[in-house]
Amino acid sequence: MEDSQPSGWAVARFGAVAGELCRAVPEAIHRAHELALAAHVSGALATNDAYGATLHAQQHQQLADQTDGLDGVRLRKPLGVRSRFELVVLDTAAVVLYPWRYATDRATPRTQAKFRTVSDLRKNLLTLTARTVTPQLTIDHINLDPEDLAAEFADEQAVLDQLAAFGQVVTIGYASNPSLGVFDLGWGDLELVDDKTGEVIWHSWEPLRRWGHGSAGGAVEPSPVQPVDGFSHAGRFDDAPLKDRFNLAPRSPLAEPPTSEPEPPRRLTGSDEKN
Repeated sequence: MEDSQPSGWAVARFGAVAGELCRAVPEAIHRAHELALAAHVSGALATNDAYGATLHAQQHQQLADQTDGLDGVRLRKPLGVRSRFELVVLDTAAVVLYPWRYATDRATPRTQAKFRTVSDLRKNLLTLTARTVTPQLTIDHINLDPEDLAAEFADEQAVLDQLAAFGQVVTIGYASNPSLGVFDLGWGDLELVDDKTGEVIWHSWEPLRRWGHGSAGGAVEPSPVQPVDGFSHAGRFDDAPLKDRFNLAPRSPLAEPPTSEPEPPRRLTGSDEKN
């Protein structure tokens, strides 16, 4: 059924704006893909570098744009964390939305996907159960004086306190590439269980569809590779219908040659040919 109501899980996480977020989130991810695809097409690269870089930035930008104006939704950037992008936070429900493109093809099942690199921000977001920082020294701390070292641990604890205050993180997971489009888009509760291997566990998962493209359940049909509106190619000279102003018709293969195409003179050969 089209445009179904939000699930009980979504209502429990997002409250009164669950339905609006069910529309805004898939729209944001698909729009980010479309803009990344436009960069990929216009860049004319043999690799997917332009697509991946644009998608990484646009997933955050589009989430911010599509949720702008929703009741209780704010943009937050935890202090002291190296992050170029603000995160969408639902203040009323203390929930952070975090996008993760977990795969670039269908060969990687979502349940087996791992983080390739685990940044401090990602580690802190997905391990919110840890409320305190363990002051374990690393090689990076060797050259720090005691005051700087204490300040670094204090900053990290402050970040954890900020993230813990958010309460909960809902991860928006999806796979995509320029050829297949966006597929297996959904959201759920994700836990990072090993920051060294990138292993994660999905405690819950709900698929999402773009509004007007089917119900909330099920896989998303891939979109074909084509430029989005505003990025289409210029018209070709032969796009217009051909006007036959000369009353020409194809010649039958059995027809006699026209007078404008005289046959070449035949050269006689045989036993009486003179050398």
